[in-house]
Amino acid sequence: LTGLLDAMAAAASETYTSTSAPIQHAAVRAFEGGLEIERYLWHSRRVLRALGRWCASRLAEAGISCAKPQGGFYLFADFAEHRKRLKKRGITTSVELCTTLLEESGVAILPGRDFGRPAEELTARLAYVDFDGARALAAAEQRPGDAPLDETFLVDHAGSVVEAIETIAA
Repeated sequence: LTGLLDAMAAAASETYTSTSAPIQHAAVRAFEGGLEIERYLWHSRRVLRALGRWCASRLAEAGISCAKPQGGFYLFADFAEHRKRLKKRGITTSVELCTTLLEESGVAILPGRDFGRPAEELTARLAYVDFDGARALAAAEQRPGDAPLDETFLVDHAGSVVEAIETIAA
């Protein structure tokens, strides 16, 4: 009955949990709109766009394919080009890839298997949001709107993400 119990727990988790009160209040404020919200969203998108593009580009340089992000803060990376090298280390599934990366470097990414991909595919999803967003937004607001947020900005304001991507790319 373990399968049934697991399925029921998953369904219950989605049924009986809800968005926290602070998030609900933030959503109400966001839906009200206004210049303050538009400015916040513009700068948030600016920071995440720069960081996402840098992450995708750096991974591509290392032979890890992923589409350039169009929005959000996730990348879906494919490590297939490194299959032979990974296999020599005993890594043949996305779960083994993610587990090894976490154990050896402290970098956490989610296996592609968790997103419906075949486990042997060596894919993974990563989020690039491990940084102080308020500090990054404040710094972005100090730069002209047409000025790019370059790698120096990203190192200074999203250093843990840059470090994690460099670790994955190594």
